[in-house]
Amino acid sequence: MKEPMEAQAKSSINTITLAHHRRVVMLLVALLCLSVGIAIGAVMRGAGAARSEDNRLSISNGRPAIDALSASFARVAQDVEPCVVNIKMSNGYQLEGTGSGVIVQVDGYILTNAHVVRGSTRLRVKLSDGSESDAKVIGIDLPTDLAVIKIDVKKTLPAARMGDSDRLAVGDWVLAIGSPFGLEQTVTAGIISAKDRDTESGSTPFQKFLQTDAAINPGNSGGPLVNLAGEVIGINTQIATSTGAYSGIGFALPSSTAVDTYNQLIASGRVRRGYLGIRPQEITPQIARLNKLNDSQGVVIQDTLGESSPALRAGMRSGDVITSINNQKVKSVRELIRKIAALPVGSVASITYVRAGETRTAAVTLEEREETSERPEMRLLPTDPRNPHGSTDKNNRPDKSKLKQTLGINVRTLTPEIAKANGLEGTRGAFVMSVDPGSAADENGIAQDDLIIEINNRPVTSAEDFQRIVRELHSGDDVVIKVLHKLQTEAVRRAWLVSLTMP
Repeated sequence: MKEPMEAQAKSSINTITLAHHRRVVMLLVALLCLSVGIAIGAVMRGAGAARSEDNRLSISNGRPAIDALSASFARVAQDVEPCVVNIKMSNGYQLEGTGSGVIVQVDGYILTNAHVVRGSTRLRVKLSDGSESDAKVIGIDLPTDLAVIKIDVKKTLPAARMGDSDRLAVGDWVLAIGSPFGLEQTVTAGIISAKDRDTESGSTPFQKFLQTDAAINPGNSGGPLVNLAGEVIGINTQIATSTGAYSGIGFALPSSTAVDTYNQLIASGRVRRGYLGIRPQEITPQIARLNKLNDSQGVVIQDTLGESSPALRAGMRSGDVITSINNQKVKSVRELIRKIAALPVGSVASITYVRAGETRTAAVTLEEREETSERPEMRLLPTDPRNPHGSTDKNNRPDKSKLKQTLGINVRTLTPEIAKANGLEGTRGAFVMSVDPGSAADENGIAQDDLIIEINNRPVTSAEDFQRIVRELHSGDDVVIKVLHKLQTEAVRRAWLVSLTMP
């Protein structure tokens, strides 16, 4: 009986000890909670007392969480802002306008827009540190609307890094920096909304824009569009707006264009571009089908420009459809002009083209394109050359249902007398005496005094040729007519390719 009693005694002692430990732990926890509660209450009472005493506010000393995107914006702005300048244009005594620019070389070369500096007699550049200097124009290129100016200062200037615009993706963050409405060093943020954008009402064939929703306003022109690496990937140039101010759509010339233009301007003061010597025209479904082109891609040679045309000397002629240049496909007039212009003057371009359904190639030695002071006007047929906007008096138009299913062209064989009177010496064809109002020919721009020289790649040398070819056509057939037409604004006749469908 002795051993069980001893075991029972030990068990009682262990139970008492465990209970004691539990009471100690609970007491300590209670004291800790009480202490924390007293501390919180003191803080709350102190804050309440402060608010109740004088209602003053204080600035928190806490360290805010830094957003990664905000930090990137701040870093880029800090790096690039010193490179951005404000440009003031004047006629010597009166301020004419302001714009922006970006320093791209430490010795004072500045990239900006041509429209910012063109026509000014004095340019004044203000740096980010507030100092000002006169600037001289190094070169202006109107087709891209880019210019290079230079300031002479005795210090090394901060220069921006040029980035690769070809590596941008739609949706990438960008910052626009400049002087909108004269507010210097203004930074706005947005994304790349689109690439390779044409602005039909305000761009040349040599401008392919980056579109952005970063706020761009008057005065931003010439300033940089930068990526989050702090690199210049565009020069802010245009805005789409109905009010003259920011409406959510801005356009910047990509750095790929800006760098090429800059390098040529500082080397020679101008940009040299390749020249093919043709008047191009967008392809039409009728022309594509006539030439057996399934994808309807290519550019039509409407006319070759003069006897010295590089394309003409290489054997190309009006009506040919250019499909590729140096094995690169061509899809539009703008793309054709850009590709040719980008090639060196004097280089040989391999041109693939289609004539009457047959694919051919020509080696064309490019000449230098002569630029005009005005923006080139793109004219896309079929339109009425005498009525390019297509406005007609519908009240004077006959009912088409009552017209005969003909082209509506009345012709006669070109005679020496008619040729001399109309500047057509040395040519042959069917001379247009009149065009029926409302006919297919009238609707597509053929006019009295035109000379028809070809229909569907078949030569027309007389009225008999014309009548025979037309009699073979059926309702719904494609018809492509080549005519020599004289515009009122030009002294010479131009070839026009008129596309229509036989009624």
